[in-house]
Amino acid sequence: MGRKATVSAMETTKLHIIETAENLFRQIGYAKTTVTDIAKTLGMSQANIYRYFPSKASINEAICDRLVHHIESQCWESLVRDGSSTDRLKRFILEYHRTVKDNIIKEKRLYDMVSVAMDEHWSVIQGHSDRIEDLMRIIIEQGISSGEFRAVNSSKMAKAVHESLAVFVYPSLLEHGINDEKNGNGQDSLEEELGQLLDLILHGLSSAST
Repeated sequence: MGRKATVSAMETTKLHIIETAENLFRQIGYAKTTVTDIAKTLGMSQANIYRYFPSKASINEAICDRLVHHIESQCWESLVRDGSSTDRLKRFILEYHRTVKDNIIKEKRLYDMVSVAMDEHWSVIQGHSDRIEDLMRIIIEQGISSGEFRAVNSSKMAKAVHESLAVFVYPSLLEHGINDEKNGNGQDSLEEELGQLLDLILHGLSSAST
């Protein structure tokens, strides 16, 4: 009983550290937030913070992991509704784009960290990419089984589709698109451009196109 209580207390403290750091990242940005700031806000010593996280980088990764899991849960909800594999893949990709876009607008300082995580190949980003591609692979395989999609290597196709979406889901690239959209430079909106890419992807997957 005592061990369970100790483990629970440690997990609670870790969560408080993560939540406090995340709030500071929102206020002043993750690059400017120090372990000293986190410790001071919590009324703890830096040494105590390091009992739970070996470095600031490990705190960054824990927060980044929370952010990408939030994105995934939003995308997952789009798959709950019924529909053809074409409908489900389209909904999934649109929700993926919208979730990242909305959070960049609302939480720019936090998503600056996601951009760095992608540039520096943090392990949490690789895990996120693998999970997104796995969900798309499942949808593609269901479409192949139903005869809606032509026979393809589902894993390679899911990876190719995911990589083709970079400008619509990669925070640093997407931010440029958001700024262009705000400035009204006469180009199609981001979602219109994504719709055109989706038409191309879905046409290429369709069994009717073979």
